[in-house]
Amino acid sequence: MAIDVSGFEITRASSGGNRRSQGQARLNHILAMGLIAFLFLAPIPLGANRPIFWAINAALIGGGGIAYGILMLWRRENFRVALSDIPVLTGLWALLCLYAVVQFIVPVSTVFVAPGTQVVSSTLSIAPGSTFHSLIQFLTLAVFFFLVLQVSANRERARFIAAALFWVIVAHAIYGLLALTQFGDTLLFLEKWAYLGSATGTFVNRNSYATFMAFGLVLGTALAAQTVEKAANSRQIPIANVMFLLVGLSFLIIALYSTQSRMGLAAGLAGSVVVAIGFVIKLGRRQPRLSVLMVVLGVGLAIAMTVLFGSGTLDRLGSVEQSFDVRFALYSQVIEMIASRPLLGFGGGSFEAAFPLFHALPVSPDLVWNKTHSTYLALWVEYGVIFGSIPLLVVLGIGLRCIQLVIRRKSDWVLPLASLGIIVTAALHSLVDFSLEMEANALFFTALLALGLAGVTQYGRRQKRQ
Repeated sequence: MAIDVSGFEITRASSGGNRRSQGQARLNHILAMGLIAFLFLAPIPLGANRPIFWAINAALIGGGGIAYGILMLWRRENFRVALSDIPVLTGLWALLCLYAVVQFIVPVSTVFVAPGTQVVSSTLSIAPGSTFHSLIQFLTLAVFFFLVLQVSANRERARFIAAALFWVIVAHAIYGLLALTQFGDTLLFLEKWAYLGSATGTFVNRNSYATFMAFGLVLGTALAAQTVEKAANSRQIPIANVMFLLVGLSFLIIALYSTQSRMGLAAGLAGSVVVAIGFVIKLGRRQPRLSVLMVVLGVGLAIAMTVLFGSGTLDRLGSVEQSFDVRFALYSQVIEMIASRPLLGFGGGSFEAAFPLFHALPVSPDLVWNKTHSTYLALWVEYGVIFGSIPLLVVLGIGLRCIQLVIRRKSDWVLPLASLGIIVTAALHSLVDFSLEMEANALFFTALLALGLAGVTQYGRRQKRQ
């Protein structure tokens, strides 16, 4: 007897082993609902970009992870995706966390030398408290990634979660547009202190909000590809589903343009193009007319939204050269910081404390520079070139695996393709901004990568049995 619960199929079992499996499926279903609710709420308090929200999120995710682990042990269940299934990723992330511990715990007198200045610290980190906070964030993301892997091993559930997260981002897009146009351009119904005239949603920074919207745009493009794939298999086009997706995508594009973020728009479009290219390659031969039709609809929607709502962002293209000059001066001094401590770094989360040692004209002294405006440079400044490259290697490894899955699979290739598009979006925007340093964006990024990667072990075992 089969019972359909929110798109998940649960089968009545006749044996003890199957009953345990059914119990684990129910537990994972509950966990999935909790994770979706958590991701809906996480961006609301200023993009979760405050230490108090880091602590709350760490407590919620850590507590949920402990409770989940205890229940699994009590039921004598095996994890759907074990850490041994992803040994390289696990080992690299553990090494990064271990180095962060070394930075703020090991009592080593350290002299930080800058032009005309030197500072002595009792640890390898110039700001051990900030390094501890960064470690908590890394551990939080690791536990969160592991939990999403568990609930996404069931690929039907993974597709449900992906659709739910798309509509979560759409809901935030609608709020952002209402806050800009109907609620007096406010931030959580309070007066904004930055980026007046630009959509910021619940974020303070328009570029961070733009990355959030771009994630939704890429995910929506992938869901459209998934709908077309199903239509190709059933030879019936679900018109209602396509129309709902187009409405959701329209809100996301409007919100993305309303941020007036140039790189956020470019990164979102780049990620969507990657998904569209993958979609055409996978289905173009089987359903060439349907593939062309969907691509034309997507391009037409993008052009229409650009004409109607893109003037503010397009006007800002004229100031690209001036913005580049400011960033180039900042990046030059950041690179000087990296060169002064290329192996050890200044300590996780320590840029704000360390940069004043190197801050000089032409970088404006009237502004507080608490971010590098490039996540790559931030990692190398704080952890050194070797350890700071670990997150980049982890994401690169996931991206390469997603490419393999998209190429090899005849089905269940859409979510790995979505993850690949998300990686492209995040990688491009992180070149010139710090959107992934906003915890809400980092949590969504982590979840979307796990959705694409989670089925890899199940797929490999199925191939071996065949």
